[in-house]
Amino acid sequence: MIVSITLDRKEGGIANSLISYSKALQLIDEEHLVLLPKNAPVIKALEPIGNVKILAVNKTVLYFHLCTKFLFKPWFAKELNFSKWIFLHNSKLVKHFKHLSNKVGLINHSGKLRNIVHNACNIFITSAGLNRFLAKNPQNNSRNLVICHGFAEPTSIDINSRQDSDCLRVMSAGRFIEKKGFEDLINAAYLLEQQNVKVQIKLYGDGVLREKLEQKIETLGLKNLTLMGWHTSLEEEYLKHDVFCVPSLQEPFGLIIGEAMMSGLAVVSTKTDGALEIFGDMPEQRGGILVDLSAPEQLAKAIVKIQDMKFKDELSENAQKNIKINFSLEKLSLSIKNLIKDAI
Repeated sequence: MIVSITLDRKEGGIANSLISYSKALQLIDEEHLVLLPKNAPVIKALEPIGNVKILAVNKTVLYFHLCTKFLFKPWFAKELNFSKWIFLHNSKLVKHFKHLSNKVGLINHSGKLRNIVHNACNIFITSAGLNRFLAKNPQNNSRNLVICHGFAEPTSIDINSRQDSDCLRVMSAGRFIEKKGFEDLINAAYLLEQQNVKVQIKLYGDGVLREKLEQKIETLGLKNLTLMGWHTSLEEEYLKHDVFCVPSLQEPFGLIIGEAMMSGLAVVSTKTDGALEIFGDMPEQRGGILVDLSAPEQLAKAIVKIQDMKFKDELSENAQKNIKINFSLEKLSLSIKNLIKDAI
């Protein structure tokens, strides 16, 4: 039995990692017991996964059980004691598991790490995150390693069914917040429109900046960019596009990048931790073009470059190959298996 515990109630990185870890654990025949707040949206996605058992409780009750070491949930305390490994998705939780630190892994989703004084294992999702931590905390007592996310191949959709178009179809997606850099994408769209480039950009998502982004699009009079709102699943949307654009100012990994690449989309991304981890120092050979942060002119230039059909197809093929080889669920399951083996 592997245990995961989170306090998070949002959609996004932590929720998606619970899903991918569950599927990876299923590949190595490990059961996955997940403790999380009862109103977490990810519960619906976890329930159909055969090896998952869920304990969903009110967040206040969850804190109570943590503070009492599950005295009033003896079956869960037993599962913790006999578990092979415990994944924690919040640094605040570490203090409650000092007695089990030899088999506790704190997953660093944000690229920043708080509560660093502990003997548990720090699991970073990018090499850049690990290197920053080691430079700042060279004397730490923790075991530190990188385990990147893993992605499953699309099963219900034929990724080869993508239709050709005389207009380059670009998509982007995420919460409408500053660090996602969507204003830079809008500025890039303006530059492309000024150059009469045949491109249509669809931006999926919502958030606090929606009104600001709508106003900017209207002020610039853009015809080549559309706000699409949230979609429950982007899998089908990937097949309607040629390029996935990531204009983020900060992105620890960016699970959605891997999903898009697995569906055969070429990528244009800023040089965030996640993009550097995925594309390394040979981005085009791995399926993408990397640009500087806050550089809409570079975003536009990269999109123009992908108009070349042969180059676009090469990027697409390289993107899918990169994820299958370097960031598959199988590779994630092997990393977890080795982690567990070292703890036993």
